[in-house]
Amino acid sequence: MWRAKKIIITTVGTLLTFVLFAQHPNRKKIDSLKKILQTTQAINKINCLNALSEEYWWPPHVYPDSISIWATPANNEAANYNYRLGWAESEMHLGVSEIYRKNFVTAEKYLRTALPIFDSLHDTNDEGWCNLWIGQTLYSENDFDYCTKSLLIRQRMSDDVCVSASLANMGYLYKSAGDYTDALNYYQQGMQYAHTHGINYYAANWNYFDEPIGAIYQLMNNPDSSLFYLRNAIEIDPNNQMTRISYGETLLLKKQYDSALNIFLNPLAHFRKGNDQWDLMRVLLDAAKTYNAQHNETKALLLANEGLSIAQKANVKPYIIQSNFLLSQIYQALKKEDSAYFFMRQYVLLNDSVKNQQFLWRLTSYKKQADFQEQINKVSFLNKENTSNKEKLKQAAQLKWAFIIGLLLMALAAVIIYRNLSLKRKNENLESEKRQSELQNKAIDLEIQALRSQMNPHFIFNCLSSINRFILKNKTEEASDYLTKFSRLIRMVLNNSKQSFISLEDELETLRLYLEMERLRFKNSFDYSFTYTNPVDANNIFIPPLLLQPFAENAIWHGLMHLNEQAGKQKKGFLSFDFSAVEKFLICVITDNGVGREQAELLKSKSAEKQKSMGLKITTERLSLLNNNSNGQTFFTIEDLVDENGNATGTSVHLKIFYKEMMEV
Repeated sequence: MWRAKKIIITTVGTLLTFVLFAQHPNRKKIDSLKKILQTTQAINKINCLNALSEEYWWPPHVYPDSISIWATPANNEAANYNYRLGWAESEMHLGVSEIYRKNFVTAEKYLRTALPIFDSLHDTNDEGWCNLWIGQTLYSENDFDYCTKSLLIRQRMSDDVCVSASLANMGYLYKSAGDYTDALNYYQQGMQYAHTHGINYYAANWNYFDEPIGAIYQLMNNPDSSLFYLRNAIEIDPNNQMTRISYGETLLLKKQYDSALNIFLNPLAHFRKGNDQWDLMRVLLDAAKTYNAQHNETKALLLANEGLSIAQKANVKPYIIQSNFLLSQIYQALKKEDSAYFFMRQYVLLNDSVKNQQFLWRLTSYKKQADFQEQINKVSFLNKENTSNKEKLKQAAQLKWAFIIGLLLMALAAVIIYRNLSLKRKNENLESEKRQSELQNKAIDLEIQALRSQMNPHFIFNCLSSINRFILKNKTEEASDYLTKFSRLIRMVLNNSKQSFISLEDELETLRLYLEMERLRFKNSFDYSFTYTNPVDANNIFIPPLLLQPFAENAIWHGLMHLNEQAGKQKKGFLSFDFSAVEKFLICVITDNGVGREQAELLKSKSAEKQKSMGLKITTERLSLLNNNSNGQTFFTIEDLVDENGNATGTSVHLKIFYKEMMEV
C-alpha cells in the first residue's frame, strides 16, 4: 500500500526526496496536489495530504503552520483507516513542524513514534528522514546516533542531495562534540560532494556550508578565515539573522566590541517579542560576553542570568555550561568569591558529564567510521580486481606463445619460490594474528574505561538529587552534613576512578561513606555490617573501583526502602557484606532483609517515580568486558530469600570477583 504514495507524487513531478535545495514551496506542485485531493479518497487522500505537508518543509520559505495544517487531517484519516505508513508519515510531519517552532521535546515524541513503523515496513526513504530529524531534536543534548544512521541510509540509497545535507549535519554533530577538525572535514566533504554532483545550494539561498564553516573557524580561533566564509554566507542570504550573529561572534573574537555589540543587541527585542527562546539565549550570552570584555559587569550579569534561566528551562547543555563559566568570571571581577565559586563548580560538574558523553559517542563513532571505511575499501578492491582481470585476459591473448615458452623456465624455479612464499605467509599470518589480538585488547580497555567514566555522572546525579531533597524540605543541617560527606565521597570516587584497580580497603572505605549517606537520607531506617569468613588481606587484594556500590544501591532502593510501605509491617532494614578469599577470587555475599524483587517490582509499578537500575546495568557490562580481558571469570547471581511459608524475606547477591595482588597491579 505504501507504494501508492509514490505513484501519486510521480504524476505531479519529481520525487520529493530529491528536491532538497529547490525553491520551496513549489506553487505549481501544491496546486496540482490540491486538485488531486479534491477527487481522491481513502489511502490516496492520506498520501496526498502528507505530500502537501511535505511541500512546506524546505528553507528558505518554511511554514510550520502549513505543515501541521495538512498533516493533522492526514493523521486523523490514517488512524480511521488503520493505514500505518500514512499515520507514521503524518506523525513525522507534525514532528518537523514542532522542530521549526523549536519545540524540540514535543517534536522528539512525534518522531520517535514514527521511526519504528518505518523500520518495520522497510521504508528506507522515510526512515532516513526520520533519523535525520530526530538527530536535529537532540543537538542540544549531544545525542548523535540518529544523524549517523540517516547518513548511512542515504549513502546506501545513492541519494546525492541528501548525502550532501547529511554530511553537513554530521559536521554540526562533530562541532557539538567539540571535535572541530573532523567537523570542518565533514562540512568540506559536503560542499565538495554538492559541487561534484551538480547541487547548486547557492541558488536556493541556503547557508548550509559557508555559515557553519565560518563558525567553526571562529571556534578554532582563526577569525580571518571565519570572516571570509561568513561574508559569503551573508551575500547568499542577507536577511539571515543567525549568520549575522555568527559574524558578530567573530568580531568579538577580534576584540571589535562595539561592532559586535550592535549586532547582538539588534535582534533582542524581536526574539523576546516572538518568544524565540532558542535564539534569544544565544544572543544574550554573546552580549553578556561582550559587556564583560568591556568591563561592564552590571549589564553582563543581567544578560548572563537571563540567558542561563532560558537555557536551564530548555535543558540546552552547551549554553548552560557557557553561562555558568561566564557568570563565574563576572562574579570574580565583582570580587564576589562565593558566587564565583558556586558557578565554577556548576560549570565543572556539568562539563565533566558532557565530556564523558562526548567520549562515549566518539568511541562509537570512530568504530562506525572504521566499519564504513572497510566497506568502501572492499568495494574499491573488487572494482580494481575486475579491471585487472580484464586487462590480464587481453594481454594473455597477445602473449600466448611467450607464456608457453616462459612456462618451462617458471617450472624450474617453482619449487624454490613456493617454499619461500610458504614460509613468508606463515610469518605474515603469525604477525597478523598478533596485531589483531593487540587491537582487540586495546578496544576492550577503551570500552572498560568508557563504562568506568560513565559510572561517575550516574553516581554523582543520585547524590545531588538527595541533597536537593533535603534543601527542598528545608532540612539545612541534614543537607550540610550530607554535603560534607558527599564532598569527601566525590574526592574518593574521582581518585579511585583514575585507576583500573584499587585495594579492597579503599573500595570498602568508599562503600562505608556511601552507606552512611544513604542512612542519613533514609533516617537511619537500616543498618549494615562487614564480616570476613576467612582471613582477607584488604590491602593486598585489588579489584575494579565502584564495583560493590551499585549492588548496595540496588538493595537499598529496591528492597530496604520499601519495608515500611507494606501494610502492617514496621521493620528495620539490614544489609550485610560477607567476604571470603578463595584462590584468586574474592567472594562477596550481599544480603538484605528487604521486600524481595517481586514485591519491589509491584511497588515500583504503582509509584509515580520509577527508579532505573542504571548503575547495575553498567556494572554488568563492566564485568562482561573484564572477563574478556582476563583469564578469570567475574560474575554475580541474585537469589530471592523466603521463609518456611514461602514469603519473601529479602535478597542475596553472590558476587565472584577475579582480583589481583599488589605486585600484579
